[in-house]
Amino acid sequence: MGGKKGFFYEITYTKVAEKFFRVHEDVRKQYEDAVRELLMGEHPEKINVKRIKGKRNDYYRIRLGAWRIVYGIINGKIVVITTLLAGPRGDVYKKMDGLN
Repeated sequence: MGGKKGFFYEITYTKVAEKFFRVHEDVRKQYEDAVRELLMGEHPEKINVKRIKGKRNDYYRIRLGAWRIVYGIINGKIVVITTLLAGPRGDVYKKMDGLN
């Protein structure tokens, strides 16, 4: 999807996340812009990202207004960002128990 000096990334979506983003295309655009800024931008510190605490500490969340997007990262020359969940703050964290 994007790249800079031998560094590439790709964003993939679970079925649940894809369903959310079909309804909320504006949030998908904000999310993809936030990921791009986070990985290759000049001011990634402006992106509100936190590591999920507890047993799911290998996941992160991006806050976009009232929405939260939960994702995981596979590192290497190619970074694959798997988008797991998206939705309002309260709902996303409740749904995390159902993740594999």
